[in-house]
Parts: sequence; structure tokens; C-alpha cells
Amino acid sequence: MFKKESLYINVLKSDTQLKMEYRKFSNNLILETNNSNFICKDDILPADIAQKLNSSQEETDFTYISTILLSDTTSLVPKELSSKIKDCEIAKFNLEYDIAVLKTTLFETKNFFVKTGIDFIYSAFHVMNLYVEKNICKSEFLSLIYNDKAYILILNSSGIIVDNKIVDLPTFQSVKGTHFYDDDLEAQKLFNEIYYFELNSIIQNGLSEFYSSHKNTFIEKVTLLYTQKQLEHSDIEKLSNELFLKVDYIPIQIDEEIFELAKDTRNQKSFIEPRKKRKKRDFKYVYFVIFLAVLMAGLYKFYTLLDIDALKERFTPTKQEEFVATNNSLALPDHVNLNDKIEKEIKAVFNTIADGISINSFRLNKNNLEMELFSKDEENLALMRPLLISIFENVKVESVEKGKKQDFKALVLAKDFKNFNTNYKAFDKEYLNDELMSNERVLEQLKIFLPENAIIRYIGEQKKEFLQYSYIINILVKEPKEFFTLVENLNEELYSININYPINMIKKDNIIEIEFNLDFNQEKESK
Repeated sequence: MFKKESLYINVLKSDTQLKMEYRKFSNNLILETNNSNFICKDDILPADIAQKLNSSQEETDFTYISTILLSDTTSLVPKELSSKIKDCEIAKFNLEYDIAVLKTTLFETKNFFVKTGIDFIYSAFHVMNLYVEKNICKSEFLSLIYNDKAYILILNSSGIIVDNKIVDLPTFQSVKGTHFYDDDLEAQKLFNEIYYFELNSIIQNGLSEFYSSHKNTFIEKVTLLYTQKQLEHSDIEKLSNELFLKVDYIPIQIDEEIFELAKDTRNQKSFIEPRKKRKKRDFKYVYFVIFLAVLMAGLYKFYTLLDIDALKERFTPTKQEEFVATNNSLALPDHVNLNDKIEKEIKAVFNTIADGISINSFRLNKNNLEMELFSKDEENLALMRPLLISIFENVKVESVEKGKKQDFKALVLAKDFKNFNTNYKAFDKEYLNDELMSNERVLEQLKIFLPENAIIRYIGEQKKEFLQYSYIINILVKEPKEFFTLVENLNEELYSININYPINMIKKDNIIEIEFNLDFNQEKESK
């Protein structure tokens, strides 16, 4: 979807606010991201915001805009019945269900974007189903709390959805207005009490209704997904004790989930199809053709004025000389290309580290990653997982200190890098090849451009199409960018010197110890 230069914009509207997230792509790589927030109470996109969106669409041909239904009145319908539903738009949901929305409700959302157009529209239930696909959810009461509503799915022991509903939650403004509070703190305190009571009642009533029609299914767990934290840890413990069930309160990033839905072109679940993208006419090719025509006409005119015979007589040599093209470039590994690949992999991993998380240890092998982290709270750790999924096929993120909600250690295990679809740098000079260098001479060369504190250990040599000396390098740095500077310096060398796996980083107080393999490549025989 984002193979060419493209722009993805996610727009989320609440009662009084509008949030927009921008992601600019090139060859499936994120080049730039930013967010904007606006006050918006209208039923149609305000003119100034529409102008901002349209300006972005004018600049980038392949621009996609996504959102969630403004009024989510959706319901899940068994696939065998969905074709019989009238006055509704039907979209894919999962293997058992389609999802239906009233055409009038869908029109309300489409009309909100009438000035800009819209490509993807989803329900909050789509976000919940994405969570179900990523996690094991069995015998579970699952609820997403979003925009003052509780979206509810109940799953049986086989992980199949057997019930769904949407319930309104109290809002702060409604509580404050009803009880005529002048003091916002007192109003907030009352709202917290009412909110907890209403949520507790919704869960208990939902379970009672479910058990009345499902005698043989028992719920073992309640999971509450939220975008804005409303309950404290003590509230969750109290709720768990009152329900006699395990209760998990998990943060979720709606922007990330909607983006993941939008980029899934093979199994698209939007209520509408994305708009066809038309590339604007590029006149630079027309100008280029005109330039060539003028140039050819000028050359022809110049040719007709030349005395060809006189030129032949003047420049014809008395003896034909032979010119042999030589190429001194060596058939050695492109060290710049290899170094750039590893550098981009490390930076891609570092870009997934959310605020409130620090790396205690880092180990990158050719196709897998291990990290030990320190996280201030669960929310930061939850935000990190979808970012890792964008660069690895398989990801596992978990706390290693069970029961701790704050200031705990966590472990990341990931493997199988996804295709970055990017161009790596290449060595564009000629390698030096004065003479065959011994291990002792190579060690002297390494000491010149490695940091003074570097420890160099010789591993051995391999004779392939070329001769390769391998080393383990250990250095101490204050921050990772010193390592990246070292890689840049290696790339400037006229020897084939590349870093290699594994790459290990361990944080020790204010110092980072980095250990990595390094290969020095040269031809077997000098020329």
C-alpha cells in the first residue's frame, strides 16, 4: 500500500475534539510522523481543517484518510444471515461474522468528510477483533472503552464470539451539569464514583444476561481496553473482588490499530472502498523532450558548418594505439552495504522504544533480537509491541516481574525481520590492494581507527574467494550514537571492513558496553 511516496492520515473525532495523525511513507518506510489536535463540535469538518487536509493531498498523490464511525451503531451478524439484512452496509469481520451498520449512520461519517473525501471507515469492534486475533481470548468478557461507550464482546471457551453489544457510559459534563457543582474537584470525585458504579453494573448486567441464555459457558476473565485511563489500580482490584473474576485493565492505541487495519490490503474490512488515486501530470518530461529537440537541432547546425576532411587529416594518428580498459576494483564484500544494513536494523529497533522505557541489555543476531528493558508502567510497554510487530514477523513482550504494575523489568524476544524495502548504501570507490596484510598489520590498522578503550580479540581466518580475518571488538561509549559514528568512520575506509553479528549492548551505570564481531577482508594475493 505504501510502496510509493504516500501519506496516511488518521482522523479521530470525539464530542469536542479532533485528533489527526500523519505518517509519511516511501517504500513502506516511515519518513515522518506528527500529530495535531483541534477543538471541533461541528457535524461537518471545519473549513480550516479541511483546507489543511486538502493541501496535504495536493502535495502527495497517494494520500489515504481513515477514521472510526462517528456514531457507532454496529452489530455483528452471522455470515449466513448478512445477505438478508436491509438498510445496512455490510463489512467483513471474522470467519464467523460480518459487521453491519445502518446506512444513515455511515452517511453521517462520510458526510463529515465531504470536503476532503475519506478512504477507510471502521467500527470500534474492528479494533477489538484485532486484539482478539493477537491474543488468546477464551471464556472472556472483553470491553473497549472509547468515546464514552463500552463496546462489549463475550467469547466462549473456544475463543468464538457469542455475544456483542454497545452501552453508554456517564460523561463528566453530564455528571457536573446534573448535580450543579461549581468546584471541578468535587465534581470529578463524584464522577469517578458514578463511573465506577456504572461500569460495574454494566459488567454484572452483561454477565447476568449472558448466563440466562448460555447455561453451559462460564466466564473466567474480564478484560477492559482503554484509550484514556479512568480507573486506578485500587479500583481494578476492588472490581475483581466484587466480580470474583480476574480483571485486566489494558491501554490500547487506537491510531496504531486503525493503521494496521488500513494497511491490510488482502483482508480489507472497511465499510467503504478507498478512493482511486490519480497521479498528477508531471510536465518535467515534456520540458526534457523539448530540451532534447533544441539540442539536436543545434548539433545538426554545428555539424553542417564543420570541414570534416580537414578534421580527419589533422586528428588521424600515424600509428593506431591500443587502449586496454583496466579495473582495479576487488571482488570483496561491500563493507558499506553490510554496515548500513546492520545500522538500519539497530536504529529500527531503537525507534520502537517508547517514553518511560530504557534498555538494560540488547542482543541482535542475524535474524532475531533479545532485549531486557526497564519500564515505568504497563501502558508504555503495551505501546511498544505494535511498533515491534511492524519490523518483525514474530514478537513476544512480557514482564519478568509478575504482579508489578510499575517500575518493572520486561523481556523482548523477536525474530524474522520483515523486508524493509529500502536501498542500502554501497561502496563506490576502489579498495586498496598494495600487498597481502598479515594479522599483525591488520591489528595495527584497527587500533588506528577504533576508540582508545577498544579491546580487540582475534578469532581466526577464513579463506573463501578472499581472505577474511575475524575479530571480537569491545568498546565503552556514553550513548549509542558513538557506535553509529564508528560505523560511519569504517565506511570511509578504503579497506573492506564490516561489522558482523552478534551485536551486544549492556548498560552499566552511565556507560554502555558494546561488543560486536568485525571482519577484515582482502584478496588472497596482492596485485
